[in-house]
Amino acid sequence: MQKQIFSGINKQREINNESALKENNLLDMAAKSKLQDMLAKNYWDHTSPTGEKAWTFIDNAGYNYKSAGENLAKGFSNSTVMISAWMASPSHKRNILDKDFTDTGVAVGNGKINGHEVTLAVQLFGEPSIATTSSPQLVAGTKSVSPSFNLKNPLLPGRVPYFILYSIVFALLIFDGIMMRLNKEHKDRKNLNRFRFSLGINTVFLAFIIINIRTIF
Repeated sequence: MQKQIFSGINKQREINNESALKENNLLDMAAKSKLQDMLAKNYWDHTSPTGEKAWTFIDNAGYNYKSAGENLAKGFSNSTVMISAWMASPSHKRNILDKDFTDTGVAVGNGKINGHEVTLAVQLFGEPSIATTSSPQLVAGTKSVSPSFNLKNPLLPGRVPYFILYSIVFALLIFDGIMMRLNKEHKDRKNLNRFRFSLGINTVFLAFIIINIRTIF
């Protein structure tokens, strides 16, 4: 059934003018680990009860990638019906026909989920980085939802843009306060409240920067 899935997926790619996927032994190992994890922890999902996603198993297998993905199936004993079900699902179909993926790994096995005997299929695939060591290449096939970068290495901490914005506003308020002092505007009663407001806002922003700077950097 594993080989039938490989050939069936590549048939769909051929029909849609996409190049065939190649089997990669590291992705095969990762797919097998994900299947065993689902049976051991009694779940069927892209995320395990302990938080592991497909990328965890792919990383553990040593496959280096620019993007990677996963397709799952449960209860199918026929690869043709399984692939038809995937092609009827927009997200799975998008994975199957994705032009960026070149490698794939598949695992199929039987076990019990919630006390019921089932057949599970896991398909992992990837777009390898330069550092990836490939296995001997065979005709293969599969697809899945993928990030555009390794999830272990986010491109930009989420708080940094806000920190920069707050820092700019803080600097402008400081500058305004200095100019008021230099022009002696703070001695004018009508400007006194403005000076006090500026001083108060400066204090709030300074406290925010001190509190958050360690968590940002």
